Amino acid sequence: MSDLEEIRKALEEWRRSKEGWPERREVFKTDAGIPVKDLYTPLDVEGIDYLRDIGFPGQPPFTRGVYPTMYRGRFWTIRMFSGHGTPEETNERWKLLYKEGETGFSAAVDSLTFAGVDPDQEVEGAAHEVGKEGVPLYSIRGVEAMVKDLPIDRMSVALVVEPLTSAAVTSMYFNVAKSRGLRKEQLAGTTQNDILTMTIGYIPWGSLKPADLLKLACDLIEYCTPMKEAPRWNPINFTTYNYREGGIDAVQEIGMGLANAVAHIEEMLRRGWRIDDFVHRLAFHLSAHRDFFEEIAKYRAARKLWYRLMKERYKPENPEAYRFRFHVQTAGCSLTARQPMVNIIRTAYQALEAVLGGCQSLHTNSYDEAICLPSEDAVRLAVRTQEVLQEETGVGSVIDPLAGSYYVEALTRELEERIWDYFLKIEEMGGVVEALNTGWLFGEMSKAFNKRRRDQESGEEKVIGVNCYVLEDEEPTPPFRTNPRAAEIEKERLRRLREERDNRRVAALLDQLRRVCERRENVLPVVSELTAAGATLGEITSVYREMWGIWQLPFVA
Repeated sequence: MSDLEEIRKALEEWRRSKEGWPERREVFKTDAGIPVKDLYTPLDVEGIDYLRDIGFPGQPPFTRGVYPTMYRGRFWTIRMFSGHGTPEETNERWKLLYKEGETGFSAAVDSLTFAGVDPDQEVEGAAHEVGKEGVPLYSIRGVEAMVKDLPIDRMSVALVVEPLTSAAVTSMYFNVAKSRGLRKEQLAGTTQNDILTMTIGYIPWGSLKPADLLKLACDLIEYCTPMKEAPRWNPINFTTYNYREGGIDAVQEIGMGLANAVAHIEEMLRRGWRIDDFVHRLAFHLSAHRDFFEEIAKYRAARKLWYRLMKERYKPENPEAYRFRFHVQTAGCSLTARQPMVNIIRTAYQALEAVLGGCQSLHTNSYDEAICLPSEDAVRLAVRTQEVLQEETGVGSVIDPLAGSYYVEALTRELEERIWDYFLKIEEMGGVVEALNTGWLFGEMSKAFNKRRRDQESGEEKVIGVNCYVLEDEEPTPPFRTNPRAAEIEKERLRRLREERDNRRVAALLDQLRRVCERRENVLPVVSELTAAGATLGEITSVYREMWGIWQLPFVA
C-alpha cells in the first residue's frame, strides 16, 4: 500500500470517528465561493510537482516570490496613499510621513483632478469637490507645491490618476523635476493609468470611450518605456484594487486584471513595439481582503499566472518580464464607520496577508477612512502597523513561510485554475474593451455588489459593529475635516497662473494637441509642452472630449 493510500484510508477512519461532532455550519467556503474542507492532507496536493509548480523564490513559476531573497534582502516599501485640502497641506502631510518612516508616496487626487476638471469650469458642483477626496493638482503650480522641499530624486512617488489625466499630471511632475535640474531618467515612480478604474471602478464626469482611454494609457507607456524618456518610471499600474472595492471576488479581481494587461500589451504590439521594449515596466496594485488564506493564495496564483501568460503567449527574452510585481492596499470597503477602532485590527490582518503573499509595497488604511480622509493620528498608526510587522514579528525572516501547507497549496492551485478560466472567458468575448462596450463587465460588477449587500443584510457575511456585536450607544468619532477654503485657494492659484503665463503660446499648443488627437498620435510630447507652459488639466482634457466625444455608458439592468 502506497503512502497516499494509507493516508486516504486513515482519513476515512478519522472522518468516521468524528461523526456526531456537530460543526458550526453545513457548508464552509471562501470569499470567492470555493468549498473549504474540514481538513487538508497530502491527498490535496497530489500531483503538485515542487520544482514545476512551486519552485524556489526568484525562479519560475515565481510562486514563492519574485526575488531570491525577498524580505531578507529588503523589506517591502511602506507606500501610503495620501492627499487632502490643498497641495501645501498635502506637502505637510508628506513631510510628516517621511519623518515617520514612509519610504514611498502615493498622491491621492481629488475627484476633479481625477475627472480632468478645473474648479472654475462650468461643471455643476465642481467647486464643492476641491480637496475633499485627495489633493487638487490642476496645474504644474499644484504639483510644485505638493513636492516643495521634498527630495524627489530619492523618493518613489505614485501618481494616482487615470488615462484621461495621466499624460498631463505625469508630465507636470516631470517638468517640476526638470525645473530642479533633475532628468526624467533619474525619477522613480508610478502612474496608475488603468482603463478599468475609470470605466468600472469609478466612473467620473465626462469619461472617454474605452478605446480612447486605452490609447492615452498606451501613449504614456510608449513615452516612458520604449521611447526611453523615463526608463525608471512604471507608466501603468493595473489597479485591480479599485474593481475589488465594488464587490467582486479574488477570482474576478485577478482575471479582470490579467485581461486588462493583455489589452494594453496587444495595443503596444499593434503599434510596432516588441514585448521586451515595455513589458518589464508593467505593475499591479492588488487588494488585501477579508479571507486570510484565500488572499495569500491569490498572490501566489497571480505570480504563477503572469509567468504562464508570458511564457506561453508572449515569450519575452528579458527575465524581468516574467516577474509579477505588485503593490497591495488593505480593503477600504471592509472598514466600518461604527466602532472604527476595530478597523485597526482588520487592517493589521490584511497587511499580514499582503506580506505573507510577497508584496513589493503596501498601503495600510487608516482606521477613520470609513468616516473621512485620514487624520494625522490615524495615518501615523497605519504606518506603525507596517513598522510593527517589519521590526517586531519576524515575518520577514523567512520567504513564503506558508508554502507546503496542504491548504494553501491546494487553494493556490484551485484559484489558479478558476482565475485562468475567468480570464479566458473575457478573452473569448473579445477582451476587456469589448467586455466594456457590451456592458458585460458592468453586469459582473453589479451582480457582485448586490450579492455582497444581500449577504451583509442577511448576516451571511458578518461585519463586527454593523450586523453583529453592535454597540447601542456608540459615540460618533469626530471626523477630520479638509480645508473649507480649498476651492477659493485653488481658483485663485489658477487665476494667477492664467495672468502670468503666455496665453497665446498655450492657445497655439492646444491647437497642436487637437491636430495630434485628430491623427491619433502620441499626446505626450505636446502635453509636456502644455503643462510646462502653464496649461491646466481642464484645458487639456477638454480637447480630448472635444475631439473624441464623451462615452455613453452601456449600463445593464
